[in-house]
Amino acid sequence: MRRLLIEEPVSRVAMWSRRLGLFTWLSLALALLLAWLGRLQPFETLSAVLACAALALAAMLLAFVAFSAGWRRGARGMRSAFLGLALGLALIAYPSSLYLRDLLSPPTLDMTTDPDNPPQPLQPLKQLAKGWGPPAEATTTDAGAPRAVSALLVEEPINDALSFALRAAGMSGWHVTNIEYARPPFRDQARFAAIVPSLLVRWPSDAVVRLLTTEDGIRVDVRLVARQPWPLLHGDSSDISAYLERIATLIQRKSGHGGR
Repeated sequence: MRRLLIEEPVSRVAMWSRRLGLFTWLSLALALLLAWLGRLQPFETLSAVLACAALALAAMLLAFVAFSAGWRRGARGMRSAFLGLALGLALIAYPSSLYLRDLLSPPTLDMTTDPDNPPQPLQPLKQLAKGWGPPAEATTTDAGAPRAVSALLVEEPINDALSFALRAAGMSGWHVTNIEYARPPFRDQARFAAIVPSLLVRWPSDAVVRLLTTEDGIRVDVRLVARQPWPLLHGDSSDISAYLERIATLIQRKSGHGGR
């Protein structure tokens, strides 16, 4: 006598949870790639990211429905449901952690290397007209402790230092919008304004770079002003420190070539 085996049906909801999770990640990767290539505007990229977050939540909801069906009817496909749940959680984990971080510790939206005499914008910024307080000192974390981002001192003529600063801005992905050269009556300083895109969404923040002649050399100060307070839409002190390090590297390379 043969034993009759009855296979439980595969949960279609579980399969759709996995498919939706995979599709969400592919869509997010494509949107971010197009943003980096300049094919999408920042608001279009933000819309795509929000849509992907909604799809991730839908994949998680389908996974829970599949779990319920598997518990009540013994339907197969729970691995697919777990995969869909994991993909959804992985996608929303990073922005959610940033939101909680900014909620518990509000970010500094106006920061500079010189809070006592911050670089002034070359033209009025709408976000500063909303009544923001004075800019705070840019800081990074060093072994868990805050460390101020110091201005950069270079031993170059001011026009040469400005050239290095502009080259470093281009290498950093900044878009220079306005330049104020060292001309009378302000021969001792130069400034330029730039747009700084955020890391993922490429949302713009405003930067002002000032080069000031001092007794010790040319002092390069940076001010970074966010346009929006939401996570993923503003830069931070790491943008300033990386930019100043890039200027120093360019000058060191020039000095190295000059010494050969």
